[in-house]
Amino acid sequence: MTQSENTASVLIVDDSEAIRKQIKKTLLSQEGLFGTVYEAEDGIKGFKQLLDHKIDIILCDVVMPQIDGFKLLSMVKNHPELKDIPIIMLTAEGNQDKKNLGLNKGASDYLTKPFDDAELLARVRVHLQLKLLQDKLRATNRELTKLSNTDALTQVFNRRYLMQVMTKEVLRAQRYGTALSLLLIDIDNFKGLNDTYGHQAGDQVLIDLCQRMKAKLRFTDILARYGGEEFAVLLTQIPLINAEKAGEHVRNRIARTPFLIDNQELAVTVSCGVSSFVSGSCDSVDSLIMEADKALYEAKKQGKNRVVTSQACLACATDSEDETQS
Repeated sequence: MTQSENTASVLIVDDSEAIRKQIKKTLLSQEGLFGTVYEAEDGIKGFKQLLDHKIDIILCDVVMPQIDGFKLLSMVKNHPELKDIPIIMLTAEGNQDKKNLGLNKGASDYLTKPFDDAELLARVRVHLQLKLLQDKLRATNRELTKLSNTDALTQVFNRRYLMQVMTKEVLRAQRYGTALSLLLIDIDNFKGLNDTYGHQAGDQVLIDLCQRMKAKLRFTDILARYGGEEFAVLLTQIPLINAEKAGEHVRNRIARTPFLIDNQELAVTVSCGVSSFVSGSCDSVDSLIMEADKALYEAKKQGKNRVVTSQACLACATDSEDETQS
């Protein structure tokens, strides 16, 4: 048995205490097959066990009081967090139509009572191994997705993921009129920092800077490395005036405390450009980026270490306020 199987869990749902004891005794006779065996005498209690515990496989009687096995099967398969758990149906009826019904509803297997203990063990083992392999595959796929969306150095999102999310959020803003803003943040004089202290010091500044930015952003904000020493923050449900404040909080957080690199304090500042979704004007991914980039250029031009808002977005926001007041 693998370590994963040693910690696997099974749920037995049957209104017969004798049947539950027989199954439990059979399963536990194979040392290491299951770490935990849960029991329930009806479908309602069985479903509660599924919600309260992590279950890897279910053995379920068909005929039970309150809700039968077919109803429990449907409830499990319609629940997004439970639908992948294999279910072996147990019945005293040899009716092939009922077996087909259970399999069509999503049952993994079917056993007719009285069942042979060796056959029960063999079928449980097969479906458990398949479940554990599928869990491992899903975990691997999640890790691959995370890697494909994450910047290797800073561990924040990368530009590819940012563009995907921006496309969705711009469509949402277009459809529902929700607020959406963008910050483009660039480290001031980063080339000089690299030239003076080395690229390892520069990399550490990038890593530490991301941690400081995260501390001033919401959990829902998308922080991404846009390229080199430039970062983007996508602020959903945030209008222009609040986006300016968010940019200022980030800028201040970075500027007020020196970075400690090899026991040496380095003063680091950033410049920030702000844009916001405006219907009919700044209402696409490209225009949001372009306006934020213009504002960032202006921040650099004005002396760096400052937040500048897109004049086009600012004018539209002002016009919108004037229309509301009138």
